[in-house]
Amino acid sequence: MIFISAGHYPSHPGAKWERFIEHDEAVIWADAICEQLDNSMRVPTGVLKSKTTFINERVMNNDIAIEIHFNAARDSNDNPIGKGCETLYYPGSDTGKALASLCQAVLAPLFPPDRGIKEGYYRMDPTKGADFFLAKTKCPAVIIEPEFVHRSDIIEDKRVEAVLSLTEAFKEYDSE
Repeated sequence: MIFISAGHYPSHPGAKWERFIEHDEAVIWADAICEQLDNSMRVPTGVLKSKTTFINERVMNNDIAIEIHFNAARDSNDNPIGKGCETLYYPGSDTGKALASLCQAVLAPLFPPDRGIKEGYYRMDPTKGADFFLAKTKCPAVIIEPEFVHRSDIIEDKRVEAVLSLTEAFKEYDSE
């Protein structure tokens, strides 16, 4: 099973830029991926604890979990900065790293520059421990960050191709 989760939830929708809202876009991606994957399950929208509980109550051998987010960053003058994609995995997990590499290989050509795969720490600070979704999910899990929210035109323009490419990559991963 491939669990697909949209980052954030309506009352805490994540990053915003003009008309673009992170959670809303993540829902579009998650729903589209699940529509094309027979062996997928859409994780209900909610707080992280409810998402990881939902997954953990259903997880079996060889299952994986993907959470979809979109980055945001601002400079000291509050101007949006940043571009490109990255994928986060549980620190020290070889399986998570391999899954992150697969996702990144799909996203990098569509959303340059390639920001790489990274061990996923809370707020990217190793002293704060692993990201909750990555730490509490009982199967290999990754967080994809295809692009920065202020580059919403690029996200929307590449959405269909990215979803199709991720779907194909997950089908190949699942058949191995």
